[in-house]
Amino acid sequence: MSVNQTTPTETGLPESTLQAIVQALSGLRYGHVTVIVQDGKVMQIDRTDRVRLPAPESVPEPAKH
Repeated sequence: MSVNQTTPTETGLPESTLQAIVQALSGLRYGHVTVIVQDGKVMQIDRTDRVRLPAPESVPEPAKH
């Protein structure tokens, strides 16, 4: 990511911080984005992707005698 803008936006956050958050959210289907804030400043952005596996096909139970 080559964003060097630090102009505060209407939210009070630098544009580069907002772009980093948007990039973390981009393409995320399952998972979460965590924004770590310390002393009112965004210090870290964590992204966790989850992979949903398809439901296994139903396997018939063996007949009990």
